Amino acid sequence: MFWFLFILLIFVSVVFSIKKNADKLLIRDQTEEWKGWMQVQFVWYHYFDAEETYNSIRVYVGAYVWMTGFGNFMYFYTRKDYSAYRLAKMMFRLNFLVMCVMAITANEFVRYYICAMHTYWFLTVWCMMVVYNKYNENKRFMALKFTIYFVVNAFIFNTPGAVYVLFYPFKWLLNDKNGSLHYWEYRAKLDHWSCMVGMIFGWLFTTIEEKLKRLDEETDKQSKQRNCIIRVSLTLLLILILTEWTRNFVTMEKKEYLSTWHPYTSPIPIVCYALLRNIHSMLRTHHLAALTWLGKITLETYLSQIHIYMMGDVKRLVVYLPQYPMLNFAVSTLVYVAVSYVLFKLTVFFSAYLLPKNTQVILKNIIYGGAWIGSCYIVASVFTSTQVWPSNRSGLEGLRWNITMY
Repeated sequence: MFWFLFILLIFVSVVFSIKKNADKLLIRDQTEEWKGWMQVQFVWYHYFDAEETYNSIRVYVGAYVWMTGFGNFMYFYTRKDYSAYRLAKMMFRLNFLVMCVMAITANEFVRYYICAMHTYWFLTVWCMMVVYNKYNENKRFMALKFTIYFVVNAFIFNTPGAVYVLFYPFKWLLNDKNGSLHYWEYRAKLDHWSCMVGMIFGWLFTTIEEKLKRLDEETDKQSKQRNCIIRVSLTLLLILILTEWTRNFVTMEKKEYLSTWHPYTSPIPIVCYALLRNIHSMLRTHHLAALTWLGKITLETYLSQIHIYMMGDVKRLVVYLPQYPMLNFAVSTLVYVAVSYVLFKLTVFFSAYLLPKNTQVILKNIIYGGAWIGSCYIVASVFTSTQVWPSNRSGLEGLRWNITMY
């Protein structure tokens, strides 16, 4: 069922939503498309309990981290915008909605580990690029930066106890239900090389793009044949690498794969896919608009799946029509996607409203917003301490949704 629905989605997207775009490598529409189809598999992996796809789903999480490194490196490297405004906008985009969800559910931040991971890796990219940023055009200096980043990253995540020491001051934010940093250490360590590989890909982006576009040059018959041979050979090589990776790692027992192989091998299929997706101009200049649209609301669909599409640590399904599982799946999916899109639009609205390009307005909003939120928490604390809510909740039973397990 998992693969049938996914193939059907791809088929419909290809037939009805192909659109043209500029002939550029990893253009925004393409990366959003990439996020879209990965997110579909990520969510349906939970919905259908498709445990056999676990290893590949872990790679998708690594791909999100890879794109965090690649996309933000490209932004800083090309636009040279290291402003506090850019930093604030990104932090707001990554954390506004999850903070609202946390306030309602009283869950820990690491319960929504994707948001925590993207926040951390974005900050590492920003720190690397902002330091002595006037020398970023110097290749030797950038190579030195990458070397330092590699050493620091290796020390943090490969030295026993280093993660705990470094993140201990943030334990109040990153602790799990047991009050420890174990869950954050586990999640962050799984993909601790993906961000750097994404940044290196961004650093070499111009060269890679030129090499791939050169394969489309056909000045004469000889060059056409040569480029065709190179493209076919490169395509077969990448497919061979992906095949061998799949054969050796996708079917591996998940504990062995995660603990031993995933952090070091997951960038391989990610880079292979990025190259295969852009190896021909026909592929580079088209994208699937339906999946691109889904990719734009990835953060919202990630958060909504936990409380709207499913519940109970995504181990139970929300049921509207108990006797019709597939019809219920259709209804549940429509509600889930619609709510996710509304949450995306609201996040964009509040971002523009609270963080305009005016420092005075931003400071005023921070002061007023802080006062308002502080008042809300004070009132909530008073109500809780005086126990104005009835201890017997039987009167609320009628409000419960018809929730069960298939």
